[in-house]
Formats: sequence, C-alpha cells, structure tokens
Amino acid sequence: MKKTDIRVRFTQKVLQDSLIELMKEKSVLNITIREICERGGVSRSTFYTYYNDQYELLRQIEEETYTEIDKIIQPYISVVRKSNGRETTALIHDILQSIAENGNSIQVLLSENGDSGFQKRFFSHGIEAIRRFTEFAGTKPEDKKAVKYGFVFVMGGMLMLVQEWLKNGMDTPVPELAKMIARLTRGTQG
Repeated sequence: MKKTDIRVRFTQKVLQDSLIELMKEKSVLNITIREICERGGVSRSTFYTYYNDQYELLRQIEEETYTEIDKIIQPYISVVRKSNGRETTALIHDILQSIAENGNSIQVLLSENGDSGFQKRFFSHGIEAIRRFTEFAGTKPEDKKAVKYGFVFVMGGMLMLVQEWLKNGMDTPVPELAKMIARLTRGTQG
C-alpha cells in the first residue's frame, strides 16, 4: 500500500513539474494535456487517472503553495503584539526565501505566465493573513479601515515588487530585499 502511495505521489509530482516547466514558456491557457504528458513521459490515461484537466493540476499546485506559505506565516502570528519591526522583516525574509528555494512553482505562479486568478487569490490570501495579524495585535476599531487599505496597498506593491524581482532573476539577495520591503512598508502599517 505504501509503495502505491509513493508511486502516485511521484507521478503527480512529475505532472506538476511538467506543467510548471511549460508555464515558464507560456500561459496555462495555451498548454495542452498532450504537452504535459510528453514533457513528463507520462501517458494521457495516467494523467486522467489523477486530473480532469490542466486547470485541476494547476489548482493542486496552487493549494500546495498556499499550504507552504501558511506554514511560514503561522509562527509569526503569536509575536505580532510585541513586534518591533524585526519580526516583520523576518517574516518577509522567510516568505522571499521560500519563493527563492521553491523556485519553480511559486516563481512561475507569480510570473507573467502565471494564472492571474491565482495571483488575485494569493493577494487576497495575504490580505486575510494581515487581517488576522491586526486582529491578534488588538488594532482599535477606528484604525481598522486605515490598516486594511494600507495593507491592500502594501500587498499590491509587494506582489508587483516580487514579480519584478523574479523577472530580473532574483538579482537582489533575499536579506537585502526583505529589509528594503520592510522599510518601504513601515509607513503604511497604521
């Protein structure tokens, strides 16, 4: 039973990697199942054993990406109340490091060839995480609107900044970029 699970996961990973590699070249809208299967050396029937189409495969990659980002964010929620800025920089650093290390999937998902729907959901996911941070930090009700819009502004800017960083081949080291983003965002945090 365990061997089957390993083989299933291996095959799904091959299909995921194939889709990501193809998305480096073009949008998922222009990628066929045939291309995914050829790239991965997998038959079409094997593909259909696991997925209905390339969009379902892409959604699985996206969900795994959300899970990874959540694992990074969760430890920081408890320190928000006593944050002095170092935690913010550390959180940004850890997210950027994850993007740099998990190059293929998240880099492609956030690139120009990535699904704009994912990018919007990723943006919304970030806004939701920020909402949880501000609630945990005890933001005053009268400040919540300003904080909300400030973080919408920050997340939009961060998304564009990360896309530019990826497009430029991650030409700025992660620690330097994390400090830069933290400095840029300090004035918008209420």
